[in-house]
Amino acid sequence: MSGPFGSSQWMYSSGGFYGFPIEQSLRFNDDDGAYLSRTPASAGNRKTWTWSGWVKRGNLTGTRQHIFNAYNGSNSNTGYNALRFQTDDTLQWLGYTTSYLKTSAVFRDTSAWYHIVLSVDTTNATGDDRQILYVNGERITALSDNNNMVLNTDYAVNRPNAHRISEDLLGLNQHFDGYLSEVNFIDGQALDPTSFGEFKSGVWIPKQYGGTYGTNGFRLSFADSSNIGDDTSGNTNDWTA
Repeated sequence: MSGPFGSSQWMYSSGGFYGFPIEQSLRFNDDDGAYLSRTPASAGNRKTWTWSGWVKRGNLTGTRQHIFNAYNGSNSNTGYNALRFQTDDTLQWLGYTTSYLKTSAVFRDTSAWYHIVLSVDTTNATGDDRQILYVNGERITALSDNNNMVLNTDYAVNRPNAHRISEDLLGLNQHFDGYLSEVNFIDGQALDPTSFGEFKSGVWIPKQYGGTYGTNGFRLSFADSSNIGDDTSGNTNDWTA
């Protein structure tokens, strides 16, 4: 792929270990300020959704690196939300003023692929289940920050405002550096990792998502190098590079 992005083949096995081999990834170089952008035409479910993606870190810059965020211009917890790596290489889900989840574990292995799932459901009566982070099939419970999102509240994700992959929308130049692959966004469902992966011989591996995507749902497989933001879910919710 041209420009600031690159591609690599991975999780491919002619021997058949992977039932769903992922053959393409998208490379982000933070020095180039590369990102993907989308503004939904209409609102989806702003209370309930799931983000899933395979992530391989590149340059550990000691700065915040945004994976996915949304912003409506309002400097509030309902106006800005982000999934990012923090300066200390922990993984964080936050609003404008509140850190909802921040892992105790750090993610510094630049040779490893991490499968990250963020499941949000503010309609859940159990506060700790309104926002759940999973990495490689396991729920993250060792948290340095654990603050619940507000019950039955609409947040910035799925609103018809700017959404970015890699670039932070607050203009702080905090871009992701590394690879993303098989990114799925499910509008209207709070799912766990078994919808996107499975354990095989003790190894967490990908499997193809077989459910519905909802209004603003999308799948980015990065298979078409001439249209890297192509949504292959059937929704045509394409992203712009």
